[in-house]
Amino acid sequence: MSLRKVTLVTNQKNTFVIKDIALLEQMGCHVFIIYSPSYKDPFRFFWNRLRELVLSLYYLPKSEALFTWFNDYHCFIPIILAKAIGKTSTIIVGGYDAVASKSLNYGIFLENNFRQSIAISNYIKANFVWVVHKSLAEGCPYSNRELLTKSGIKNFIPNLKTPIFEVPTVYNSSFWNSKKVKIKNTIITVANISDKRTFERKGISVFIGLAKLLPNFKFTIAGVQLNLTVFDSIPKNLTLLGKQTKDQLKELYAKNQYYFQGSKIEGLPNVLCEAMLCECIPIGRKVFGIPDVIGNTGLVFNSSQELKKISTFLEQDNKNLGRMARNRIIDNYPIKRRKKAFENVLSKINYNA
Repeated sequence: MSLRKVTLVTNQKNTFVIKDIALLEQMGCHVFIIYSPSYKDPFRFFWNRLRELVLSLYYLPKSEALFTWFNDYHCFIPIILAKAIGKTSTIIVGGYDAVASKSLNYGIFLENNFRQSIAISNYIKANFVWVVHKSLAEGCPYSNRELLTKSGIKNFIPNLKTPIFEVPTVYNSSFWNSKKVKIKNTIITVANISDKRTFERKGISVFIGLAKLLPNFKFTIAGVQLNLTVFDSIPKNLTLLGKQTKDQLKELYAKNQYYFQGSKIEGLPNVLCEAMLCECIPIGRKVFGIPDVIGNTGLVFNSSQELKKISTFLEQDNKNLGRMARNRIIDNYPIKRRKKAFENVLSKINYNA
């Protein structure tokens, strides 16, 4: 029996991209991968476009469908070719491709330029758009009001006819599981911080402020580039760690009692969900998908000015919330939902995810 074939295009090799490739393979698909990282260098930029053209011409006629993770230059040529030969194309939106934040200099819709025109064209020409959380389609009112971040594909392209479906990412509850006893008064956050913009977008200044306010707690930031000047002045109870493997992250989640997600822009945070599966009690900002992930299993805060509210929560007896947090992720983000969404596209069914 021959395998079903699909083409997947991405400009990043993030955890959720790798998980989707693995899921498609588990479903019996052979996945043709076009990995096309972003480059500012003109030669590499045009080389990527040529490479996308050649690989798309080779892969797409053999494929039943095209999936593109993130909306940017890398999916323009594949989507046009897929449409020309009658193949279904789906854009999977991560966050950057549905927002505009002047203060953070972040988002595909920030500037009215050629790049934005390409993104709009991609949304129009695709057959389906998937968002990991509904706020990336409809917008996040709190983020717009309090953080001056505009969001929501429908707000940027009001007359868009391409159907948009909420299809959350999924999590391996068997792997992200911990039987170890938590170390009391410990809190961790994970973010790939390589520049000041990411530092600000991930809300790390709030985390550092908490560490200064609570000297009896041990704080950890994992995933940072250790030579950044933004970390020159940190309290003694805050530990900085570089990029971690999955197994190392699992060990860190197992030890820590709380997980902090202070992001100002975040669709559906993988690290938050993984930490909750390891029974970390969640604390997160009231933006995009974060409140829906946390629910009643932790604390959702409104702004960076609420340090006192967060510190009061941390000093309470919250021992039962960890197990509730794990169960919430298992119940709300089952693998069968995303699997069904892939199957529906491959079966060319017009569906409600």
